[in-house]
Amino acid sequence: MNLNDYIAPLRKWWWLLVAATVIAAGASLAYSFTQPDVYQVRTTLMVGNSLNAANPNGGEYYLQQQLAGIYADIAYREPIRQAAMDALGLEFLPEYSVRAVPNTTLVEIVVNDTNPQRTMVVANELANQLVNRSPSLQGEDAGIQQFLEDQLTVVQGQIEETRNELEDLQAQVTKLTSARQIADMQSQIQTLQSRLSNLQSTYAALLSNTQGGATNALTVIEPAEIPTNPTGPNRMMIVILAAVVGFALAVVAAYAIEFFDDAVKNADEVKRILDIPVVGEVGDFPQGKDPWSYVLEEPRSPVAHAFRVLRTNLDLLDPDTPLRSFLITSAGISEGKSTISANLAVVLSQGDRKVICVDADFHRPMLHNAVSIDNEHGFSDVFKGSMSLQDVLVPWNAGTLKLIPAGPMPPNPSELLESKKMEELLESLQSMADVVVLDGPPFFLSDASALSTKVDCVVLVVRPGYTRKDALRALKEEIKKLRLKNVVVVLNRVLRRDSYYSKYYPYNYEKPSKSKA
Repeated sequence: MNLNDYIAPLRKWWWLLVAATVIAAGASLAYSFTQPDVYQVRTTLMVGNSLNAANPNGGEYYLQQQLAGIYADIAYREPIRQAAMDALGLEFLPEYSVRAVPNTTLVEIVVNDTNPQRTMVVANELANQLVNRSPSLQGEDAGIQQFLEDQLTVVQGQIEETRNELEDLQAQVTKLTSARQIADMQSQIQTLQSRLSNLQSTYAALLSNTQGGATNALTVIEPAEIPTNPTGPNRMMIVILAAVVGFALAVVAAYAIEFFDDAVKNADEVKRILDIPVVGEVGDFPQGKDPWSYVLEEPRSPVAHAFRVLRTNLDLLDPDTPLRSFLITSAGISEGKSTISANLAVVLSQGDRKVICVDADFHRPMLHNAVSIDNEHGFSDVFKGSMSLQDVLVPWNAGTLKLIPAGPMPPNPSELLESKKMEELLESLQSMADVVVLDGPPFFLSDASALSTKVDCVVLVVRPGYTRKDALRALKEEIKKLRLKNVVVVLNRVLRRDSYYSKYYPYNYEKPSKSKA
């Protein structure tokens, strides 16, 4: 299969693609206007205090990142949700999301709601509930935290006092001349240095247990504010997504329809299945026109031209040995083989050839309608011996074409067509005319198989959009069994948009006006 085969379903069902896309886009646009405006706020918290540390510890920073992910997960748990609803007096919480910002110690809370005021208070309350769950500010430790803050102030003062004393002694030691005084002074300096180191260690230990220095502590660094502009609904995005979905569903539907539709679509499919040349494409007859006489009455029409092309292609099948007998058959019923037989006989007779068209379909005879007679007598009577070929010949088209109706249906049509007498009758018909056209039964009947081996060429009529692929596959197997040589295909009732004749021979052509004498 080439690219055109894959695109063909989309071209065929283009109106479905357009309709589905437009309907989906229009419906989504109308629906979006019924939706209320949506507001969004954001609250950001930080785990620990590494950002304010002059020399942050890498291990602590990594631990704070892990804690940020844990706090983000806790925010979705029922205790946090229920506590936030109880604090705000709400029966539900609007849609919200909590995430740990990648590669940071930040936790971000985003709330979406149709009420801007509620959006802000919910975001801030969720942050407050997370902060309350951090170990640094639990209610029962509030007194301890205050004590630690007081101790930090005292120790900080002692550190400053000790540092000042140490600086004074270091300044004095440079002025001393006595070795004993210098030794005493250095001893005092060492004592103060040891005291300063101990105080600094105590300060660091106290600081690590306060909010300012704790690794596992949450602080709000960006509280939520009342939003002024809505963030949704994003009508443009909704319409685009709906249009894409509608178009995609229509594409799937188009391919599904084509997949489950077992009818052949065009000449390429026929060639691919049968591996038989297509020698003609006949369009549909205009409504209200008689298909039996249309080629005679409208010689400039696309249909008439298609039959003339078919005649030429059949003549070129074997230029050295002209084909004198044709069997017109089909894979199934109602594919138009009888109209093809009649009109092919007409255009063959227009080429200065004597033509006899025989209705050899005893099951559903149709050709008697071409000359508007009853089917009381015909080809079956010749088999019985009650009438001769001359007796059943019906003149048609000013005598250059003659027709033999089928006649009453015999009890054993297959045996008659397979018999030696059929060969004799066919030889007699060829002696009476230049070309014999047999309108045979469909090929799934044994009658057609019997006739196909007795004629020079078998013409298979295929109707695009109607003939089944499985019928053509069965037909191909039958052709192989019979070892038929000259077998060709004619496409019948080809849609006007698919017919190349209609591009040059429009159906609504102007008839030449007849000049008055």
